[in-house]
Amino acid sequence: MGYLDYAIVGVYLLFALGTGVYFSKRAAQSSEDYFLGGRSFPWWMIAISMVATSFASDTPLVVTEITRQDGLQRIWWVFVAVLALIVGIFLFSRLWRRAAIITDAEFYELRYEGSSAAFLRGFRALFSGIVQNLVTISWVIFAMSSIVTTMTNIDEWLAIGICTSVALVYATFSGFYGVVVTDCVQFFIATFSMIALAVIAAVKVGGMEHVLETIRAAEGYGPRTLAIFPQFKSFDEDLAKLLIYLLVLWWIDASGYNMQRMSACRNERDSVLATLFYAIFQCCRPWIWVVVALVSIVLFPTLTAPYNDTHAYPLVMNEYLGVGLKGLLVTAFLAAFMSTVDTHLNWGASYMMTDVYRRFIRPQASRRHYMVVTKLVVVAMMAAGVGIALFLAWQNLTVSAVWEFFALIMVGSGIVSVLRWFWWRINAYTEITALALGLILGCANPFVPASVTLGGRTLHIALFGYPWPKIPFEFKIALLTAIVVPLSLLVTFLTPAVSKEKLDAFYRKVRPGGAWGILSQETRRLPGKALSMATIIDVTGGILLCYGLSLAIGYAILLKFAKVGLCLGLAVIGGFIVHRWYRREVRALAESGVFADDPARHAHQKG
Repeated sequence: MGYLDYAIVGVYLLFALGTGVYFSKRAAQSSEDYFLGGRSFPWWMIAISMVATSFASDTPLVVTEITRQDGLQRIWWVFVAVLALIVGIFLFSRLWRRAAIITDAEFYELRYEGSSAAFLRGFRALFSGIVQNLVTISWVIFAMSSIVTTMTNIDEWLAIGICTSVALVYATFSGFYGVVVTDCVQFFIATFSMIALAVIAAVKVGGMEHVLETIRAAEGYGPRTLAIFPQFKSFDEDLAKLLIYLLVLWWIDASGYNMQRMSACRNERDSVLATLFYAIFQCCRPWIWVVVALVSIVLFPTLTAPYNDTHAYPLVMNEYLGVGLKGLLVTAFLAAFMSTVDTHLNWGASYMMTDVYRRFIRPQASRRHYMVVTKLVVVAMMAAGVGIALFLAWQNLTVSAVWEFFALIMVGSGIVSVLRWFWWRINAYTEITALALGLILGCANPFVPASVTLGGRTLHIALFGYPWPKIPFEFKIALLTAIVVPLSLLVTFLTPAVSKEKLDAFYRKVRPGGAWGILSQETRRLPGKALSMATIIDVTGGILLCYGLSLAIGYAILLKFAKVGLCLGLAVIGGFIVHRWYRREVRALAESGVFADDPARHAHQKG
């Protein structure tokens, strides 16, 4: 990197600091201002913020890593998350908005009751606020260190120290206002830079036709690397993995930080629009990184120490980018890194403050006291994240390995989080069981050996022909889900149901629809139900739109233009269904008075 590159990075750091200072006074007005920006954001700002946060410094590295190791079929691990977003558009974006809460942990005392609900709220806040957030913060720091090591001569931990300090300052003082504003800038920097790198790399290496031919003939890669789908001729391992992605892995009602953004929209219509834009963009964006991943195979078929597949993406940057563009792309990674870090700091602090400290430790204190404690929590979380990142570096792990660990500790809880909205019998004990079992089994997984010796006999621990440590990640997900979900449902029927009065109050507030036969017909007939018989058609339309556009881009990269036309046709059909659904929803929301009188927003304004 040259002086111009460093200057570009420096200007961005100054901008981030300035944003934190500028919004500090507004964010300090209340917890709702600090964590949700006063629920005042238009859909496009929230949509961009969702995209910017999900594009962390680790994501291009993981897409490159798994493409090199397992081919394009494993990109479905990234694509399958869009299924949750599509379902979120038609179901959960409005439900979270109607709930009018700050964190998803707060939901538990809205849906359940008694000491079990209070315990679950605290447990989930600690689990999400500490475990999930610190794992995420640490892996993006770890990923950023790989980029710094490859791209500059600066000591990686000195650079990371500077970046995390700047992120900490503006996340601490500006709250959610600063997060969203900087996300908007980061989105345009990152999108432009990543597309520029993909185009430049493909052109300079000799064009996509040369890239594809080289990969097909390369030892250790071949045609399978370029296959988006398995053969479907027989039920083999590749097809089993795809089915696990599509049927098991995606279940969730919304990630906590997406729920936070849905709640920060000024009304339900904006919440729906933001989630729709996010789903479409999220499904198409990984192909930008796939191009660079394929080019990296041509340039660096094998990587040796000190480099591994995690470094392939920045190595392509080093190979082809000149002065100025290199600095812009490093700034894009820095922006993505800081966006994710400050989002998770803000989100984690919201758990610690709203669901632990104010709920259980100091329920009656001044606003100033709460804001001071919130900022101390943010600082402590950043310090812990850096410490875990150092541990990951010491263990010489890959970023995808950390992603797999994170998925394993969450196994099963996603299915339960969907059922709780639409089936009255789910209770707090169901969720406690799913969270606890997932955490225990996920943490135990690395320590299960290939065999054990008992009484002089060696017992082999194997499944599907693999010793346990070598079992593919997808098969472990399926196995652990088959353990966690049935046990959680068993606990449901062995423990008391939530009272009818509590269920009635929840249903009237949120109006989810579904299996609520215990309630009166008057309650179940309330207008605006999120789940109806038409939902499956609406979800199908969203799937056709998002995946049609995504696969059209993928096949264009692979130069299979007949399939591009077919996929675009499916996207048009999906777009028509989604447009019809949106017009129907806007009309229904307008008739219900949501747009004219948004209670959460008006309550905030009066306060």
